[in-house]
Amino acid sequence: MISLKSEYSKYYTYKGRKISKKISLSKKNLIDKIYHIYTIDEFIIRYHNKNYLNQKIVLPKKFNRVNIEIGFGDGEFLIKNAIAYPKELFIGIEVYLNGIAKVLQTISELKLKNIILSNLNSIYFLEAMTLRSVDKIFIINPDPWKKKRHHKRRLISFEVMELLTKLIKSKNSIYITTDSESYFNDMNNLIIENRDSLGSHNVKILSENDELYGISRYQRKAIEKGEKIYQLTF
Repeated sequence: MISLKSEYSKYYTYKGRKISKKISLSKKNLIDKIYHIYTIDEFIIRYHNKNYLNQKIVLPKKFNRVNIEIGFGDGEFLIKNAIAYPKELFIGIEVYLNGIAKVLQTISELKLKNIILSNLNSIYFLEAMTLRSVDKIFIINPDPWKKKRHHKRRLISFEVMELLTKLIKSKNSIYITTDSESYFNDMNNLIIENRDSLGSHNVKILSENDELYGISRYQRKAIEKGEKIYQLTF
C-alpha cells in the first residue's frame, strides 16, 4: 500500500482525516505484509490511468452475491456478515488505517476468503465497478460533519447517490443509516428533489428489532446518548 499511496496519492485523498488515532508499528507492519493479498487497489488505479483500456472490475464468479460496505469502521458489521454468508463476497472500503489493520488481523486469524478491502477514496473504487453488479450497498453512520461549514466534506451527495443506483442490481438495495437528524433530513430532501433520477425511497427510525440497529460502535454510542438511528433505503 505504501508504494501505491506514494505514487498515486490522489486516489487516496479524502476530505477528512485518514487516521483516527496514531497507528501502531505492529499495525503498520501488518498492512505492509498482507494488505496486498486482500485488495484490488492496484487494478482500480490502473483502470483510472487507462492502462487496462477501461476494463471494469471483474470480481470472482464463485460468489453468488456481491455486497459493499463504504466506511466499515472497525469492521464489526463487515466481519459478521462475511462469517455468516461465506458464499457471498463482501467488499469493504475504509478511510482509516486503524480499521483496515483491525480487519486484516481478523481475516488472517479466521482465514476468511470472501472479503476484499480498499483504502482508496470510495468514489474511485465505485467508478471502476461494472454497472448492475452489486446486490447490496451499506453505508452505516457516515461522518455527519455537523458544522455547516464542513457539510461539503460529507460522503453523501447527489453524484454519489446516482452512482450507487447505477451499480445495484435491484431497487431498495442501498442502505444508509445515520444518528444525525440534520444529515438525515439533507439526504432525504436530496432524494426527493432528484426523484426522477434516483427513484423512490423509504425512510424509517430504527428500533431494536431492526437488522441495522446497534450494529456498530458508533451507533451504540449514539443510542446510549438517546439519539435516534435513521435509515434511508433506495
